[in-house]
Amino acid sequence: MLLECDHYEVQVRADFAYGQLDVLERATVPLEPAQPDPFQLDHSAVLMLSILELLHTEHEAGRAHVSLAVICKRLDIRMSTLQRLMTALSEQLLVDVSTQKERLVAALTASGEDISLALQAA
Repeated sequence: MLLECDHYEVQVRADFAYGQLDVLERATVPLEPAQPDPFQLDHSAVLMLSILELLHTEHEAGRAHVSLAVICKRLDIRMSTLQRLMTALSEQLLVDVSTQKERLVAALTASGEDISLALQAA
């Protein structure tokens, strides 16, 4: 298995001018062991925290509901990505997604507000 060894072999083929000479050589390339960073957050987790922060900021400004289209534009993400993240946040009862005037809007739940306040304090 590749993860259990400290090197791997690579086969290199060089074609020289006019295609008359082929050289095959093997090179041994050392592998650095994979060291996962325990402090690195998954990209989806960062986006979810950004959503919570945005909703918290809007809530503090007196806007309890924020359009999903507005969230997409502010965070520069696709609607499909946002919907997947909103599903995860809704399942954890942190965000409530509903329809207002024929558009999808999101608002923090009480639990989501508590988490947002804790994140702001941290």
